[in-house]
Amino acid sequence: MVDFKVSKRMLVNFRGQNKVVGGLTDKDKIAILLYISKEFANLDREDQLFSKVILICQEIFESDNTTLRLWDGEYLVPVKFVKETEPPRRNLKIGEGYSGTVFETKEAILVNDLSRSSHYFDEGEKTKSVMCVPIMQKEEILGTLAVESERENFYILDDLEILEALTSQLALALYGVRLIEGLVTARAREAAILNQLEWDLKMGRNVQSQILPQDLSAWNGIYFASHYEPMAEVSGDLVDIVRQGHSLTAINIDVSGHGIPAALVTMAIHHQFRRSVMAGLGLTEIMEELGEKLREQLPESTYFTAFMVRIFSDYTFGYVNAGHQRMLHFKASDDTFIQYDTKGVPLGILPVRKADYEEKQGKLEPGDFLLLISDGFSEQRNHLKDEVGVERIQTWLQDEREKLVIEGRGKVDLKKLANAFIKRFRTYQGEVPNGDDLSFLFLYCGDSIPEASHYIQLAKQSNSKMKTEEAYAQALKAFSIDSSLKEILVFLGKMYYRDGKYKEAIRYLEEYLRTSGDNTAASHFMMGRAYYKAGMISEAKRALKMALSSDHSFAKASILLAQCYLKENAKPKAIKVLQQGVKNTPQSLELKTSLLRLESHTQKAS
Repeated sequence: MVDFKVSKRMLVNFRGQNKVVGGLTDKDKIAILLYISKEFANLDREDQLFSKVILICQEIFESDNTTLRLWDGEYLVPVKFVKETEPPRRNLKIGEGYSGTVFETKEAILVNDLSRSSHYFDEGEKTKSVMCVPIMQKEEILGTLAVESERENFYILDDLEILEALTSQLALALYGVRLIEGLVTARAREAAILNQLEWDLKMGRNVQSQILPQDLSAWNGIYFASHYEPMAEVSGDLVDIVRQGHSLTAINIDVSGHGIPAALVTMAIHHQFRRSVMAGLGLTEIMEELGEKLREQLPESTYFTAFMVRIFSDYTFGYVNAGHQRMLHFKASDDTFIQYDTKGVPLGILPVRKADYEEKQGKLEPGDFLLLISDGFSEQRNHLKDEVGVERIQTWLQDEREKLVIEGRGKVDLKKLANAFIKRFRTYQGEVPNGDDLSFLFLYCGDSIPEASHYIQLAKQSNSKMKTEEAYAQALKAFSIDSSLKEILVFLGKMYYRDGKYKEAIRYLEEYLRTSGDNTAASHFMMGRAYYKAGMISEAKRALKMALSSDHSFAKASILLAQCYLKENAKPKAIKVLQQGVKNTPQSLELKTSLLRLESHTQKAS
């Protein structure tokens, strides 16, 4: 049983629409994440783990049924559920039903009314609404977890978000449990195998492997390098990056203490940080959210420090410090460092408000870099008991950068700089063990931005003068210099689309969405339109649904999605899309006309 109360949800009818009232609050969500981590950590058998998952889902989501399926190499096999269905559950192939679809796409789904999605379930099933999430271990998909209700519209996106967090920890726990069971067998066989499996177990139990930044590809000319090293098996340090199209927000945090308790807290911080950034909050507001949402959930005497920076498309940035190590800004123009600090207290100790924190601004120039770093580096001692110190870190970086500038003929390879810094640190440290968790994040402003920007401006001028070949040549030259600049990717995508070269357009638009983090309705519609023109209907539907999830009143996305269904000869689905579009955007004459035309054509055909 969960040791906290979750308010019961009810389904009420308001103005002709079913609405969910009650359910999870923001405070509940953080408590649930910490509870799940604690519960999973104490289990060492698969049957125990599966039973705990089913019980948690019943308590948190008030499900009528919950189904856990695992992949056996050929089928998705139901291994645990609350009760048998009518008709009975069966093994599913990839792409079959909602579980098979989630397994195939590796993307979670929330279906509010299964009666309108008959392809997702077997005839006679009582399930009306469902959340289904893939169980992922890094890039490997292990199975699916479905939470089912006999009431339609019973779940909302907040529920899906918590279920995704649960399955992320389930995957790690399952990996650990299987290693434990392997260890039991190994002890009876061979000591060498035992040692290897024990090492794998330690690594498998590192819950943070799923929350560290997985994508360090460049963002609009900003390049990244990171390092993460626990003092023990797990760490109380964390770095994270959130891309949002026109801005990028990064954070470095340090939780007091070490080991599993501190690592579990980083899970909750990671969740709240990302939630706050995606909600559009300012930096000081995010600090308040982190402090207030987590304070009551933290173990006694636990607190954390944080440094946060937000970089914009014009390379200006804002930053806020909450008692953390100061951020370093290397200025390439004069080979000097600036140390940035602001007013702010650590989080989790006392109540805080955004007024307790101060935001300051700066600007990056080509060749500059910012360094978010934990105090584990500066406070590390050598065999003489001398600390590294911030000044020595700056000197190492200046020395190594100068070598790389000469080697790269004026340009710096960031990965080489980060590796050289670690090597200098190791040399100074000698045989002395780490005294603390270690983490850093470099944010480097590319040397080539001015040159690439020059060529893209030439491309725009040529395009405006109808010199198409010149425009392509100059834009591709810009792309070859720095392929991460958003302006270049969008320009090439739109140029190729205009000229009917849809596969080429898709290449650049996909790269733009992947690296920029742009999640606006307009961007997803642009992507969906290119897919549609290229005849990639499944991909077009996915992109258009994402556009509508960002803005349900986007009439053009509804119309094009309906056209996708018509391409698949699925007129009823096309009509439903247009009907929902008219309901969401009643002022759209284009939507109404499209719906009337399609309904009329359908009636005549019948």
